[in-house]
Amino acid sequence: MGSSKRPSGRNQPSLRWILIAAVYFLPAAWSSTHAAAHDGNAAAVLVGRVTEVTDGDTIHVALASGPIIVRLHSIDTPERAQPWGRQATAALERRLRQGTQVTLQPVTQDDYDRLVAVVYVNDENVNAWMVQQGHAWAYRHYLDDAQYCAWEQQARASGLGVWSLPSTKRIAPWEYREAEREQTQIVMGSTVETETACVAAMNQRSPVTNKAAQPSTPAGPCRIKGNINDKGDRIYHVPGSESYERTGISTSRGERWFCTEEEARKAGWRAPRGNPDRSRN
Repeated sequence: MGSSKRPSGRNQPSLRWILIAAVYFLPAAWSSTHAAAHDGNAAAVLVGRVTEVTDGDTIHVALASGPIIVRLHSIDTPERAQPWGRQATAALERRLRQGTQVTLQPVTQDDYDRLVAVVYVNDENVNAWMVQQGHAWAYRHYLDDAQYCAWEQQARASGLGVWSLPSTKRIAPWEYREAEREQTQIVMGSTVETETACVAAMNQRSPVTNKAAQPSTPAGPCRIKGNINDKGDRIYHVPGSESYERTGISTSRGERWFCTEEEARKAGWRAPRGNPDRSRN
């Protein structure tokens, strides 16, 4: 669940220091189930205790390195003013009571300085649980796992949670927030409520898996810049090209580095307009 009010980041450590802390506080008992959660690759994890549940997809966690705000990755729950917003918050509060130990698998850090992560209690993916119980939508804008679309469809077919409401009351949270920003009124949501449409929306956007591991400077041979312009177009720039030197990379915006042009194209990026289609690796 997003918010129109920007959370304070004054006491929020940077993602860099969070990941450094993970190296020191990684639990020895961390299971291979979690380590394989993203494409079978081991990822840095953090262990802490829940201090507060802000809403259905935002929690506060106390780490050994300090307190952080965590935004649950891949899900979006109704805002408090929306139908099922309070129920979603209450459900997460029951699941993550104060003091509950959680393990966090970092994905990125958002524009509000929150750590975006997959949250686990023991071996259970809490993000997935919220969708499975009908308390959250699969967040199409930042989704990188089609299983969330399947879980959403199963909850919808069973009439769980938000899916027990009439269709006129089911407004996707991202549509609701946009309407609030533009001060318009939504009569009926435009998001298509099918698994197929969910997966299609996910595939139209580049995956953000492991953005936390994407550096702001190139690593080794991976020097192709995957930039996102003001229109949302994903354009890659190879070393030596006209715009390469003046193009910056901000991983918090979803920008990234690529090792080959083929990799960039498969991820949804394109060459600049007017440039020949090259296959240089």
